[in-house]
Amino acid sequence: MAKIVTVGLEKSAASQLGRALGSEAHQIAHKTKATTVADVVDADIVFANGDGKSYLTLLRQIREALPALPFVVVTRIPEISDWLDALEAGATDYCSAPFEPKHIGWLMESAVLSARGASA
Repeated sequence: MAKIVTVGLEKSAASQLGRALGSEAHQIAHKTKATTVADVVDADIVFANGDGKSYLTLLRQIREALPALPFVVVTRIPEISDWLDALEAGATDYCSAPFEPKHIGWLMESAVLSARGASA
């Protein structure tokens, strides 16, 4: 079981993400865009809304304080420049909604396993 934090996701995207991961009995905490590093310090992975640029500040702060924490950007507006901005700022991955449950499961498993391997 992983502790997942979603940041600023719309209700429909958060619900879709929860359904995609819920069958695996993960702990999911939904936070607003005003989330701080302290709100995610004990998370295994963060999924953040990428519609807009407000997540970039949080992402940069997380990279500075918690460099191994997986951070996946979720967006309904997949623009190439936004995708590149997210990855250049340190996002682990980028996913456009709507997404397939298998895709989200793979992203989470891959990111969490990679982070655990890096910290070992």
